[in-house]
Amino acid sequence: MKVFKALPKTPPKRPVSLALGVFDGVHLGHRAVLKAAHRQGFLAAALTFTDAPERLLFPAKAPARLVHPDERLEQLASAGLEAVWVLPFTPALARMEPAAFAKMLQRKLNAKAVAIGHDFRFGRGAKGDANTLRAAGLQVTEVAELKVGAKTVSSTRLREAVGAGRLQEAKRLLGRPWHLRGLVVKGQGLGRKLNFPTANLQTSQEALPPLGVWAGRLRTVAKNGQRGAWKKFAANLGFRPTVGGKRLALEFHLIGFSGSLTGKTLEAEFQKKLRAEKRFKSLEALKAQISRDVSRAASLARI
Repeated sequence: MKVFKALPKTPPKRPVSLALGVFDGVHLGHRAVLKAAHRQGFLAAALTFTDAPERLLFPAKAPARLVHPDERLEQLASAGLEAVWVLPFTPALARMEPAAFAKMLQRKLNAKAVAIGHDFRFGRGAKGDANTLRAAGLQVTEVAELKVGAKTVSSTRLREAVGAGRLQEAKRLLGRPWHLRGLVVKGQGLGRKLNFPTANLQTSQEALPPLGVWAGRLRTVAKNGQRGAWKKFAANLGFRPTVGGKRLALEFHLIGFSGSLTGKTLEAEFQKKLRAEKRFKSLEALKAQISRDVSRAASLARI
């Protein structure tokens, strides 16, 4: 799949069938839209944005980011798309009239067909809808809402599931386990001093499970997408109250692993919450609890 960060100066020669949306999470509802973009003889593609439009329009109400940008692209590629345009959502785009946006898709991308979700809106004041696209001469596939259980699959529902620690529900909405991905950065070395060295993860994902100590599995992800072997972890997601922490930290102890992971990208699958985060009276008490946490994680985590 080819990824473009700007509209082309010359439109594609083949007619394009375009899936439109932010696709944060690339859940089963999104996948239904992506599937609808596949048409015989058309270039199957998507147009999305670097971030949700709400970050520009209503920053205080912007939804928490569900998926790492690289994973979003990987999931779009796994849907069989040939190309994706990832554009910054700018004030100029926000001001564009819906009809002008539809014409831009035709002129710049040679779009002949579009696939959208049932609630997709676009253009100035979010006034554009399926009828606007049809009026511009585009073939439109409007994908009906998809339900898992009694409720509609949506990014909002997925955020609620992750935030509440209902990760099995999140898995059902995604069609795959929910992952946290980020870059390992240099920490303060406290874990090593306690004989439980940790990988400190820096992530752009904002939708996180509840604070506390978790068991699960993780692996490295190379720039070319190649994955390393799964390893069990015991992780602390929280503020480290015993040592006076002030910022949210993501610390992973890889069970049975020795070596440095600094500078590597990790993909972590949270599986079981072991306990809530708490303040201990001493570092020795904390060390003893970490030992118990690691033993439980080794027993409960699944590879």
